[in-house]
Amino acid sequence: MEMKMFLPLLLLVCSVSTAERLTEQQTFTQDIHAVLRKMSAWVAALKVEVQQLQRDNEVKTTELQSLNKRYQGTDFIRAKVINKEETQVKKLQEQNQAKHLAFSASLLATGQGHTGPFNTHINLIFKHVVTNIGNAYNPNTGLFTAPVRGVYHFEFHIHGHGSNNPTSAELVKNRQQIFTAWTSQPAGGQKASNGVSLLLEIGDVVFLRMRANSWIADTAGHHTTFSGHLLFTM
Repeated sequence: MEMKMFLPLLLLVCSVSTAERLTEQQTFTQDIHAVLRKMSAWVAALKVEVQQLQRDNEVKTTELQSLNKRYQGTDFIRAKVINKEETQVKKLQEQNQAKHLAFSASLLATGQGHTGPFNTHINLIFKHVVTNIGNAYNPNTGLFTAPVRGVYHFEFHIHGHGSNNPTSAELVKNRQQIFTAWTSQPAGGQKASNGVSLLLEIGDVVFLRMRANSWIADTAGHHTTFSGHLLFTM
């Protein structure tokens, strides 16, 4: 009798225990699913945030590249402006320096003597240079070379001794005879002078040339001279 009553009771206990375990498993599974859902939502939100950060980074990169290009362009313009200003300053300095042009020289460096006469024209080289501001006059060739376009004034004085040959010289621009100084007498000292203002282009040359069959003298007192200076630029 007791045995018959125990067996149903045992079955009831086992049944209750099994039901409890099933309930616990269902609850645990539900909890896991809830956690997984939360994690999935968090991952999705994180992915969206990462994508937004990537887009923001791309925008910032584009802006940075644009700023860099603008900076490079500004730097190039600044360098160009500085270079232009330096060129202008240099040009102004050259122009200002070119405005100061003057020379004066006599025929002989030392002592006294005469040149000529010759049966052809001879270029005169004035070797005793007193002034040569701007170095436009070359004492090795006797040529004055215009460094700037402008109006120049030249004067020349020639000295000689009386003889059958005259004392004569002419001022030449490039190959063109411009003005002449001429004097002649049988005895004693003689002197002739002339002057001219000329418009010269850059590179034009001016010099004195002794005429054929003439002779010119100079002394330690420097009587035979050639001078010139820039009046103004054009």
